Amino acid sequence: MKSIVMVFACVALLWSCQNDDDGSPVVSEFSIKGEVEGNTLPYKQTVFDGGTNGTVNVYNRADKTLLLQSFKNGENDSEGFWTIRINGVDIENLTVPYSLTGVEGIITWVDESAKALQEPCSAADVLCFYSGVGVDEVKITITSVEDGTISGEFEGKLYHIRVNPSVIRDTDDVVEVAGGQFKIRFQTK
Repeated sequence: MKSIVMVFACVALLWSCQNDDDGSPVVSEFSIKGEVEGNTLPYKQTVFDGGTNGTVNVYNRADKTLLLQSFKNGENDSEGFWTIRINGVDIENLTVPYSLTGVEGIITWVDESAKALQEPCSAADVLCFYSGVGVDEVKITITSVEDGTISGEFEGKLYHIRVNPSVIRDTDDVVEVAGGQFKIRFQTK
């Protein structure tokens, strides 16, 4: 009888451990996410060491830049990514909340499963993405900088950008980003 009770207890314990949520993906504590084209797109932070070029999620004190980035597949930008570039802002001596203005803040995004890039972008020598600058396009607000973590919110319009060799900004191909949030660990150099 004891063994039957043990079996039922184990089954009950395992049953209670099942993922009984609504099936949505679990969002990492450190990520960049936003809603685009009706899809909530959370990409978790997987680069904590500066990445292959040593600049991803690293605050540079000399030029006061910080390139926040998270990848859809967790490895590289091949399937999609979020990038928030902070330029010329001394985040170590910042009074929050702080709204980035002008070129202090730039958001870049790509995810063809949510919004396809234009046809010329399939060529190997063409670089394409959606991007918005904090000049009447996007609003980026830093809400916290503490213990090597930066957090904030963003929203706005991202325009299709094509590079080869000149830069073409298509004002007719726009995506709206809503409810954007970021919480990223960073290093300082």
